[in-house]
Amino acid sequence: MGGIFRGWYIVGAAHILLALIFGAAYSFGALFSSIQTYFNADRFSTASIFSFTALLYYVIGVFSGSLSDKSSVRIVVLCGIISLALGFGISSLLSSSLTLFLLSFCVLVGLGVGLVYVPTVTTIQRWFVVYRGSASGIALAGTGLGTLIGPIVAGELLKYLSWQTTMQVFAVAIAAIGCLSALVLKGRPEDVGLHPDGMEPEQLAAGAVPQAARGMTLRDSVRLGRFWWYFVAIFLGSIGLFLALIHINPYAQQQGLSVTEANLLIGLIGVGNIGGRLVLGRIGDRMGPLKFLIVLTLTLAVLCGAWIAAQGFVALATFAVLFGAANGGCISLYPAVAASWFGTRNLGAILGALYIAVGIAAVAGGSVAGFLFDVYQNYTLSIVLTGVCALLSALAVLMAHRSHDERTEASVFSHHIPRG
Repeated sequence: MGGIFRGWYIVGAAHILLALIFGAAYSFGALFSSIQTYFNADRFSTASIFSFTALLYYVIGVFSGSLSDKSSVRIVVLCGIISLALGFGISSLLSSSLTLFLLSFCVLVGLGVGLVYVPTVTTIQRWFVVYRGSASGIALAGTGLGTLIGPIVAGELLKYLSWQTTMQVFAVAIAAIGCLSALVLKGRPEDVGLHPDGMEPEQLAAGAVPQAARGMTLRDSVRLGRFWWYFVAIFLGSIGLFLALIHINPYAQQQGLSVTEANLLIGLIGVGNIGGRLVLGRIGDRMGPLKFLIVLTLTLAVLCGAWIAAQGFVALATFAVLFGAANGGCISLYPAVAASWFGTRNLGAILGALYIAVGIAAVAGGSVAGFLFDVYQNYTLSIVLTGVCALLSALAVLMAHRSHDERTEASVFSHHIPRG
């Protein structure tokens, strides 16, 4: 059959959805100072709004992933988009109390992102095997694009509008663009008479796409030491990204940079993310996702040292791009490595469980860094601890690889091969 494989349209829709939800979520970095000033709050309290929102949407991912495994990914994602839009709209109307704002933003935005993220990422893993790294990189580059555009758009709107009205503009855009994109999604290629990567039945029979629709259940996977080592690796490797996204703006302003330059640094992390996910995902296909993940995680540790030494806009901008690229590469490889270890049949539930680690990292990278700043009035200790965490993350990935139990996994896969 000629024409473009439908899976690439799914990748395009996923890219837009991820750009939308993370552009909205990370616009909080640009709104940070306005919200802190409006509520007369300290940095710990303000950073905690974002941190606990992130924790919630990664916890929700366990349930949304499992739900999309068993039902319609399109419906799950549509519900998430509606919740996210309501979160921005309703929170903007509850500015009379920090507590009310915190509850509405955390619950509705956390639920919204959680219902969209894991089901969307999981869908890509099912539509591709041979080109999984490239497809994941393109789709997940949407988070980098969102990280770039979201704070910049929010910053520009804040020049003319209040932070409440800015959030309302975001709510309308989320609802309009998100619902249209969600309608493109389809959970599995088999649902429309296709196969992963557009392969023909004879290619599948010849083993061109091994274990395409096979895999463990969540219950089976959590019994393996590999799952928990990988959980720890993702947690430790994700701390730095949240520290940078939440605190590089106030960090830069502390150095004397302008508000515009500080907001741009958040966007440059997004630029690096886009490049990292688009380019590094393809390298991962060639080198092998596991080996390349370890290389990129060690790179994060080196870059933390560069962050401490960076002075001025040029140095911080260079750091932001490189740090974003390395993080983007890691993020695009996490699901690919998980799919190779645990299969794709129940990958939504498994990724959802693994991504709880990212939610915990959001608290550590956001709130703890805010607390340490309030105590020491600088971010040096937080950045040093982040570098150490990156080194330990690489070690945990190696431990996950070495904990391979062939007999256990062979038994698990053999019990979950679809019939027919």
